[in-house]
Amino acid sequence: MLKHFRNRKGFTLVEILIVVVMLAILFAIAVPIYISYVASARSAEAQEAINAIKAAAKVFQARNGQWPNNVQQMDQLLQFEEVTELRWTFNIVTAGQGLAQISATSLGQMPGGAGKVVTLDVRTGEWRGYGFDSN
Repeated sequence: MLKHFRNRKGFTLVEILIVVVMLAILFAIAVPIYISYVASARSAEAQEAINAIKAAAKVFQARNGQWPNNVQQMDQLLQFEEVTELRWTFNIVTAGQGLAQISATSLGQMPGGAGKVVTLDVRTGEWRGYGFDSN
């Protein structure tokens, strides 16, 4: 009877547990990296739109002698894709003699969910928020 168990081919419980633990460690490392990558990719759409708003605001200021207070003032200068308008709403903050900040807030149509904010500090060129921070 003992001879029968010794010649048996297969995996022991310990070997299976070692493989499961190794897979768990790999997933624990890979999943946060993947989630961060997805957030960064989703925020790229907002970044592109914010850069377009920044350029349109400069044109608006050159034509009118003042900076726009909101995105709607630049309707003739901006043409976003329909999907961008369904996913994001934009806000401009002016301070003194120029733009201070442009932000995009995700809406319900955004795959990552509503309420995600991407912000460009125009003075420093620093991006913050969804896809940049750990939120």
